[in-house]
Amino acid sequence: MRIDEIESASNVPQLLTLLAVAKALSVSPHTVRSWVRKGRLRPVRLCRRLLFRPNEVARFIEGAESAQPVTEHITVPARERE
Repeated sequence: MRIDEIESASNVPQLLTLLAVAKALSVSPHTVRSWVRKGRLRPVRLCRRLLFRPNEVARFIEGAESAQPVTEHITVPARERE
């Protein structure tokens, strides 16, 4: 397959960069890397780059939406007035 055939082929998946995923999820790139290390988000690794399939990011979001809501509340005591 020639380069121009690869560029025009519709079966070549579109991959998202680490920065694009971080921006889309409103988190830092460090957080995305942490999710990858923990196995929560699976990248496509090309050389040293982390790239992500859009359907993998959608799966991650769906998993986050279906997670149990946090019911524990933290109470911070008010400062005493002088």
